[in-house]
Amino acid sequence: MRLLHGILRQMVEALEKLPMSLGYFRLVLRCFGDTPERRAAILAGTGVTEDMLRDPSADISLFQQVRQVENLIGLFGDGWALRAPELWNPSSHGPLGVASVAAPDGATMMDVITRFSFVRAPFYSTSLRRGAQWSQMDYELTVDLDERLWRPMMEISFIGIRAAIASMLAAPPVEARFFFACAEPDHAPQVRSILGEYVAYGAQRNAIRFPTAWLALQSPFADATLYGVALRELQASRARLTASDGLRGRVERLLRSLPAGRLTADEVARLTGVSRRTLVRRLSEAGAGYRELVDAELRDRAERLLRAGDLSHGQIAEQLGYTDPSSFSRACRRWFRGSLAPSRPREPDPAIRPNASG
Repeated sequence: MRLLHGILRQMVEALEKLPMSLGYFRLVLRCFGDTPERRAAILAGTGVTEDMLRDPSADISLFQQVRQVENLIGLFGDGWALRAPELWNPSSHGPLGVASVAAPDGATMMDVITRFSFVRAPFYSTSLRRGAQWSQMDYELTVDLDERLWRPMMEISFIGIRAAIASMLAAPPVEARFFFACAEPDHAPQVRSILGEYVAYGAQRNAIRFPTAWLALQSPFADATLYGVALRELQASRARLTASDGLRGRVERLLRSLPAGRLTADEVARLTGVSRRTLVRRLSEAGAGYRELVDAELRDRAERLLRAGDLSHGQIAEQLGYTDPSSFSRACRRWFRGSLAPSRPREPDPAIRPNASG
């Protein structure tokens, strides 16, 4: 039974912070999808298309990222993220990694991570506690994920931050200590070989502890211009997540992530953490209505299914959430200008045979 089967509803409810960078998804697919079979297995059930993978501006939902992680566990086991630890260097974390390394000092680096980590990893938030001798970055999970799903993501985060600290120290951060809020896994020796000997399991929270003196260190890679550019991008990303347009994007991604059926406005409002009235108002501010967004998504899905020709008209209607096939037929005529199927391209591909009759 798939890991996500028993917690599917919790996962969907966790989409309050929907956007997830597609960069991690692409990176993992490139590294681990080294055969057609593995590539297909990693993509299975994610809803991520080849067009999305080629689009540099595209992002995905946390739900889709978790599905990929689940697939990787099925292929390679719980320690899959440690098979290629070099992948998780700061550059793989986009503007967050760039701003961290280019920051003027250790204190600014940690401030950037705590303020903007959710932009890249919406399943946790971070905070920093300073002490006289030791300081600690604490992680708080914002989504009720299964331990086998969040643990590799935490391993990736710890590896990335360790690398950023090493760049500032210009030496391995041997005094850093890493705490996991889970039982010790079988691959713990490999974790210690990468993070260092100070790795503990069974902690109250996921955390990184380090000497407070590191916060005052100047970074040898400090670059005011690069830091400024990366910081502005992080600020813009954060603003997009909280703006009306950002809510529209989250709703659109949520609608796209469903394998079948549809959601009501009340359900989407609950899953995005707002009231239905707020949902309607903020979508209106972004120039869209909920019914309009649902209709656009259903049209796109209908077009893909009709062109594929694998399902009958009635099966497509059922998959799109139509209880009456005649309602689907009317929608097709409206979408495709009177036809039950989308117009064929001028130079049709013989492999594409729209099923117009059902």
